[in-house]
Amino acid sequence: MATVGSVLRIAREKRRTSKRGFLKRYAALKIERDPWVSHYREIAELTHPRRLRLLYSDRNRGQKLSQKIINSTQIRALRILSSGMMSGISSPARPWFRLITPYDELMDSENVRGWLHEVEELMRTVFSRSNIYNALPLCYRDLGAWGTSAICVEEDDLDVIRAYSYPVGSYCVQNSERMTIDTLYHETSMTVGQIAQKFGLDNASQSLKLKWERNEHDTSVPLLHVIEPNETYNASQLGKQGKRWRSVWMELEGGLMDGPPLYEGNGYHEFPCMVPRWDVNGQDAYGESPAMEALGDIKGLQQLEKRKLSALDKATNPPMVGPVTLQQKHRSTLAGDVTFVESDGGSQKFEPAYMVDSRAFLLREEIAEHQKRIMEQFYADLFLMLANSAQAQPITAREVDERHEEKMLQLGPVLERLHDELLHPLIDRVFEIMLRKGLVPPAPPELQGMELRVEFISVLAQAQKLLGTVSLERLVAFVGSNVEVYPEAADKLDMDEVIDDYAGMLGTSPSVVRTGEKLKAIRDQKAKEQQMAAMAAAAGPMKDASSAALNMASADARQPGTIAGLINALQPGIPQ
Repeated sequence: MATVGSVLRIAREKRRTSKRGFLKRYAALKIERDPWVSHYREIAELTHPRRLRLLYSDRNRGQKLSQKIINSTQIRALRILSSGMMSGISSPARPWFRLITPYDELMDSENVRGWLHEVEELMRTVFSRSNIYNALPLCYRDLGAWGTSAICVEEDDLDVIRAYSYPVGSYCVQNSERMTIDTLYHETSMTVGQIAQKFGLDNASQSLKLKWERNEHDTSVPLLHVIEPNETYNASQLGKQGKRWRSVWMELEGGLMDGPPLYEGNGYHEFPCMVPRWDVNGQDAYGESPAMEALGDIKGLQQLEKRKLSALDKATNPPMVGPVTLQQKHRSTLAGDVTFVESDGGSQKFEPAYMVDSRAFLLREEIAEHQKRIMEQFYADLFLMLANSAQAQPITAREVDERHEEKMLQLGPVLERLHDELLHPLIDRVFEIMLRKGLVPPAPPELQGMELRVEFISVLAQAQKLLGTVSLERLVAFVGSNVEVYPEAADKLDMDEVIDDYAGMLGTSPSVVRTGEKLKAIRDQKAKEQQMAAMAAAAGPMKDASSAALNMASADARQPGTIAGLINALQPGIPQ
């Protein structure tokens, strides 16, 4: 017999997982997001009008949305930021991460290094076959404009993974007690045909079923996708009870409020969404962005551009004044044309009402200052630094290193946050999906039950480590310059460790640097060859000395005045 407590617990869980319960929390999350919406709208109007989706009906908008954009500097700066982050952090053209073990001594094992390298190549293949490299540029652009982005990585039967980039405004998020995003409510839409194909119509509302019966398969229906921690999680159970996050889809219109959702999936072992923030203030769930900081300059630039165009228009086509007698006569402002003015001795002129002051063209300088500040706010000047410098004059490799270091002083904190909130979760999610699908080869015995680590070797990540390489280079050069005077200085430097650390800072493939048994075998063979060569070199002089001694002894034995000759004379049995 069920107890009163168990009955109440079941009732609470039923209310919590009903359509009404999910919609109630969604309303609370939207209230928390509302203070950001007006800011989002203003940024969208000036930087990326089509990316903001506050309503599901905003899909497939073809009308003109850029009426407030006169000068497009901020759009170009945002595009440069997105492209620079993509090529500098997660470029598909070169490796940008590698797997390592928590212990350095394990990396000396050829089996461990070979297995890690094989898994890395498999993961890169999965990334390249999927659409993740199409979703990441949108993610970086959203971060630059609104400071928050969301990508959901789902398992896919064809490409292993499938990434979905959610437009800003279409989702609400919430922090966990660790101040990391663990809840996402995403508002979207599907056609009736897509809903029937994906979920079936068992829990559909009567209105949706009626649309299906009427063959209105292309009618759009608003939906809500809920991804949140599973309160009934139990690791020992199978199915959705054994998943850390639940996945629920429901209609936003129609249906019983206390009825079941449209579809409740099996859930997720890992949080499937990456929700990086550009910068976060305290306990905020949503981030701040470069566009928010540059919004004043962006709005001022549009106003200055408008005034400049007005000044140019007045200077090239000024308003005219003339006598009243011209009111019904021919008058023209065309070049080369003539307007006749009657004169009765007075001053009858047909002339501009006023001349635009030449100082009005100083607006161009002010516009240039606004454009410069906007490019700096979006870090576009940093990403274009090498290209602009190359046009001016050639630069040395040392200057390139120093400018990379300068870039890291500004992008370092952002890069660390993206590693923590975007790239680490992405790699973990893809690795676990591949593991469940049997795409990861068996690990060596040394790695059984061990958690791996991720090291980023992208262009920007390596630029952060250039300070370490510079210090190593200076140390080796200093020791090398003093070895001739103080030979003992070479004993102070462990070149094996120097090479390993230098290769790690540069992100060099582990297969390039020999370690462990392979290195020991090569050195043992070299030592053996050197020993044999030394023995052979020493054996030559000894053989020559022995032959010389025998020849001298035989010569002395034939001379009577020598000791050898005396001995031979006293021993007649010895042949002379």
